[in-house]
Amino acid sequence: MKTINALLLALTGLLPAAEQDWTAWQWVAPFEVNQAGMMRLEVAPAVLEVSRPDLGDLRVLSPAGLETPYLVEVPRHREGSARAALGFKVVLAGTNTVIEISAETAEAVELVSPAREFLKSVSIEGRNAAGEWQPLATNEVIFRQASGAERLRVPLPVGVWDSLRLTIHDDRTPPVPFTGVRLPVAAERPASVELPVVLGTREEVPGETRITLDLGARNLNVAELRFEIPVAVFSRTCNLAFAIPTTDGGSRMESLSSGSLYRVVGEGGVSAEQSVIPVHRRIPARYLVATFRNGDSPPLTIKGAAVRCYPTTLTFHASQAGVYQLLTGSRGASPPDYDLDSLRRTMAAVGGQLLTPVPLQAKADFKIPPALPGVEAAGASIDLAGWTRRRAVDAATSGVIQIELDAWAMAGCQPGLGDLRLIQNGRQIPYLIKPDRVTRDLTPSMTPLPPDPKHPTVSRWEIALPVEGLPAHELTARSAAPLFARRFEAYIERRDELGNSWSETIGAADWAKSQGRDTPLSIHLREQRLPMKIQLQTDHGDNPSIPVENPRLRYVAPVILAKLTADAPLFLVYGNPNATAPQYDLRLVQKELMAAEPQPASLRAEEVLGPADKREKISLDAGSPWLWLALGGVVAALLVVVAKLLPRPATE
Repeated sequence: MKTINALLLALTGLLPAAEQDWTAWQWVAPFEVNQAGMMRLEVAPAVLEVSRPDLGDLRVLSPAGLETPYLVEVPRHREGSARAALGFKVVLAGTNTVIEISAETAEAVELVSPAREFLKSVSIEGRNAAGEWQPLATNEVIFRQASGAERLRVPLPVGVWDSLRLTIHDDRTPPVPFTGVRLPVAAERPASVELPVVLGTREEVPGETRITLDLGARNLNVAELRFEIPVAVFSRTCNLAFAIPTTDGGSRMESLSSGSLYRVVGEGGVSAEQSVIPVHRRIPARYLVATFRNGDSPPLTIKGAAVRCYPTTLTFHASQAGVYQLLTGSRGASPPDYDLDSLRRTMAAVGGQLLTPVPLQAKADFKIPPALPGVEAAGASIDLAGWTRRRAVDAATSGVIQIELDAWAMAGCQPGLGDLRLIQNGRQIPYLIKPDRVTRDLTPSMTPLPPDPKHPTVSRWEIALPVEGLPAHELTARSAAPLFARRFEAYIERRDELGNSWSETIGAADWAKSQGRDTPLSIHLREQRLPMKIQLQTDHGDNPSIPVENPRLRYVAPVILAKLTADAPLFLVYGNPNATAPQYDLRLVQKELMAAEPQPASLRAEEVLGPADKREKISLDAGSPWLWLALGGVVAALLVVVAKLLPRPATE
């Protein structure tokens, strides 16, 4: 009772003292609480769909309209452990391999083998305290494939055994070595619910099948994904990925999970199958792309799919009975800081009444909040005499904007972007750089070079870039050749003041293709600034040459965020090697700026700043020393000219 009273006192102390403005929240889900006490509200998928990925915009309001602190309960999957079995003995008995181990309790056995590929059946017996052997598993399939798929774990019925005997049947295939047996302990599996998945578009490409999956909502905490595959025998690897929006309005794919799916048949027609891919994470996207690697096998028939999800639950103390409200859908709201983590165990021990999910409604008083109210957009004035590059920016007239730096901007800026400035009405616009690491591909042109008579087995290509000085991250290329293994080098030509030239290697990588896998070349360049032309070469040795095409240069494209309030031309300037990095007070509201919904802005073509472009930024008034120095120079020049025009005195 003392613990509960202390908990209630702590929760009461976290309650806000006054009502707040909730018009920035777009959605509400009302729910009824019959009596005061601890509550556990399960968040419905419809609420998760319109919430932020971090769930930082969820709020619980009491019947009096006051914010109620809550704790997010997210069940977590914990992997099981395993220990090596004692008393391991292995003998060959006729056409079988027999293994004996000591065991007290075992939920499963997992065989250890260095063999790369095999398919066997195993039968398992357990000896009880009376010395009697009892069958526990018959003709269970164990296998390993070159693709990486394997099943070496066999489940056992619950029981206590003095020892276990495993008989691996070798009558159809030669014996394989087994070096041990492990006794796994089952993983902790929290309660979960299964939700249907809608199969979307299906795309067949050489060696692959790609299927779009609709989970029904974003932000689901997915435990695993199960496929329904009505095929008698198969084995595939499957990769799950989802799209992440990028600053230019496009998207990039992020890998989520991968696994092996199979159905194999062993002795006596006994089959083993795996149709589940483990995930165990919250997915910010609603749609997944499942890629099945078919190799030379025909595409699989996928009849259906389902996800098993861990529920997301809010635990809170209801101070009174009545109608509460769950708010969500505020993109600019800061995540609440209730400091309830220290009470997590206590709240879990107290438990609480479980409330079922509630329907979601649009709030009638919703208003789009202004971006960063009270933050001054314009900064200090600036003299652009040292800057050499300028880009006009097409952006909204007000609000938070984001600008992605392209290859030309990255090539012209300092390595640390210390010379980057946003200019409007002759003043700096403070900005922040997003911490996300976004990469982009640049497509250069590539031309084969004539062979060198001194090195006839070496193939060379010249790669021409559209911009000089790009800090490149990676060079990739592809080849239509089906089978090869080569060492590729990328290099640039250097020249000193005396005209001497030499080659400097900027990266190298081994590139191999086999078994129909379209593996691209990947050479890491370590953000080196590249000239307009680089070379690529490989030595074929005694093999035929291979075609190389589709080069790509990958570079990091930072994104900057800023707030605008004026409708005036906006410019991005850079290209000043002597500039120091700016220090803006905007960093004090970094969290709020990052949480805002920015509007994308685009960069126009690059301009080279000449004297005429910088003239308006150089102030020459009557008291300027530069003006008096210029006038003095003009007067001196005129005196020299006049002196030369005067007639010379006659000589005696």
